Amino acid sequence: MVELHLLTRGRRCLYGMIVFLLVLTSCSMQASIPTVSDDSVELLVRNEAAQIVAASDDKYGVSHYQIFLSDFPRKDILGMSFGNRRIYISHQLAKLASSRLSYLWLLRQTLAHEIAHETAGHAKQTGSNLLTLNTTLRDGASNVDVGLPWNVRFRNYSMDKELEADSIGLGYWKKLGWDCHIWVQILQGFESQNYSGDVFHPTDKRLKQAQRLCHSEEKAGVI
Repeated sequence: MVELHLLTRGRRCLYGMIVFLLVLTSCSMQASIPTVSDDSVELLVRNEAAQIVAASDDKYGVSHYQIFLSDFPRKDILGMSFGNRRIYISHQLAKLASSRLSYLWLLRQTLAHEIAHETAGHAKQTGSNLLTLNTTLRDGASNVDVGLPWNVRFRNYSMDKELEADSIGLGYWKKLGWDCHIWVQILQGFESQNYSGDVFHPTDKRLKQAQRLCHSEEKAGVI
């Protein structure tokens, strides 16, 4: 079982992807997100991301990915993707991943999920997400939570897209020879700590899908 300690003292790990949309353009999205410079940790994250991208359909675009570290004001946010191959990862998570194996796997899951959103083009499919706009979700993140200014709104991907990103991400793990049971165990860890997710990232549905896909791999003789 993968040991996870991120969800302690009432902090809920908002695991999943939130895509942000600019409604006013006084500054660029990239400039709006506070980033952290940490050379050794950045190298780890970029190396992990590179091998995941290399297992995707976007393998020839690996050099175009921009991976940033951010100390999100809300410390339970692990990662976000904004389209155009731009991804932000929690600095805290990345630091922990540099010294503890359980967090390295959590980082790999986070990266696979975010990269899957990118390769699936979810950020470009805004039309299909118009009905999912909701800025008052339970445990939902606000612009302030991630260091964005007042003139930025955000919308969540639909639950279907979140599940699709998990499925695609697990496919990358399979190509890399990574044990899908670890992905399952991470979600079981969330569940054991009573983290149910939110309407777009329901832990129970994510776990059931991961278990089903992992079982299918076993039946196929992959594992």
